[in-house]
Amino acid sequence: MIKGALGRFRKGLRKTSEGMVGGLRSMFGRSIKLEPETLDQIEELLISADMGVKSAVSITSNIEKRLKEEGGEATLESVLEVIRADVKRILVTSTPRVKPLTWDEEVGKKKKKKNKKSAPGEPPVEAAAGEFPRVIFVVGVNGSGKTTSIAKLAHLLKGEGQDVLLAAGDTFRAAAVEQLEIWADRVGVDCISQGTGADPAAVVYDALNAAEARGMDTVIVDTAGRLHTKTNLMDELGKMARVIRKKTGRDPETLLVVDGITGQNGLTQARVFAETIPVEGLILTKLDGTAKGGIVVAIAETLGLAVRYVGMGEKVEDLAVFDVDLFVDALFVDWSAGGSAEDPADPAGSN
Repeated sequence: MIKGALGRFRKGLRKTSEGMVGGLRSMFGRSIKLEPETLDQIEELLISADMGVKSAVSITSNIEKRLKEEGGEATLESVLEVIRADVKRILVTSTPRVKPLTWDEEVGKKKKKKNKKSAPGEPPVEAAAGEFPRVIFVVGVNGSGKTTSIAKLAHLLKGEGQDVLLAAGDTFRAAAVEQLEIWADRVGVDCISQGTGADPAAVVYDALNAAEARGMDTVIVDTAGRLHTKTNLMDELGKMARVIRKKTGRDPETLLVVDGITGQNGLTQARVFAETIPVEGLILTKLDGTAKGGIVVAIAETLGLAVRYVGMGEKVEDLAVFDVDLFVDALFVDWSAGGSAEDPADPAGSN
């Protein structure tokens, strides 16, 4: 099980590993002194993998400090040991660096008043919380891989024994509804939809009623992928989220889809969303198609948002729960003085 998961991560991160770690390997044919020029080259390699300037500078500084304490002699192994430890530290210790948000500040205030009565027709916030399925609210810009990620997530959860229902809340684009229906059919789950231009909140309401009636475990809601202004984004998504809260007694679990290929642009998108709506975690897509998988580190360092899932291929099975240890191992485990990424001990196809 672990070997198969490691193989998938190594396959998905192969381009990043070859670009970053392979570049380092070409610098260290023998032990060398860490001169300023060498440190600059290491820093540039880290930045080229999209780890972010802050992370790259910090890691390079630690390499210099560590190796000075040991006499200044540097080898591939000694440098990779520092980078590996720092990458893992950043991912494990990251905490949110944007202000925590709620979908409705006024509702947040009401929750704090224990004796506050619910409005007519509105279920008590706590009373209904355990009676409805988990609701995952998936947001992200068009082209980020949002629709396919929803299908892959549904497939993953279904494989865990969950009954999953999709809600086609992106009614702005006719193609979006049709694509989600096609994917739902492929992975063998139901999809609740209405016509193009329908009220997304109404779609969500119908989906929640259907989920309750059918005893579903999880509802995954697709949303419009437009990113005009923060106000428009909040208004559109907030209306849907309030329907979910009123129906289930709790806010949806909001996951943001970020295209790994877009690198720093993806990081900027993530920041805008995180500063506008209550994002709880990320789905990072297309890692297999980029040499910039270090964006995972940049997101953790600058935003502190947790990566929940990673997409590493086009197949419906190519979505995995993000695991820090597997991520770090996939980047570094193949590289030693006598080996390369071309001869992995755990082939990507292993099970």
